[in-house]
Amino acid sequence: MPIGTLKFGFDPSGSVLGLLKKWSPKEFKSEGEYEKDLYAFLHDNLDGIEVTRQFGAGRSKIDLCVGRKVYIELKKDLDSTAKLQRLLGQLQLYAGEKWENVILVVVGKADPNLLKQAEQGMKKLGSDFMFGGWSLLHK
Repeated sequence: MPIGTLKFGFDPSGSVLGLLKKWSPKEFKSEGEYEKDLYAFLHDNLDGIEVTRQFGAGRSKIDLCVGRKVYIELKKDLDSTAKLQRLLGQLQLYAGEKWENVILVVVGKADPNLLKQAEQGMKKLGSDFMFGGWSLLHK
């Protein structure tokens, strides 16, 4: 049994965040390719834990769901205000679904100021939850 599976039972968000920090994807052309690669990586490291692509609930759909406890939104190239605004809109939908453990993973190019704004938006939206937390990771 992979160590990630054991940690997941005690700290779902922390164990997935730890795995994400170890994930080292090659450069892909599309967000979908990154999603497939991350899905395979998580599947390999979380034996017995369900990993679902394009998980939907209500009006929302998120890139990956791990054990119905941790939700991962993947963004490639956060390099324009339009992309940031779209992302913040998605995050508002996730907050409305009461998803407590949301991790935003930005791959590729990212404007440092847009990353800061995304993180501020996540902190504001994620602060409504007593447990869990929202995190941002740039790869």
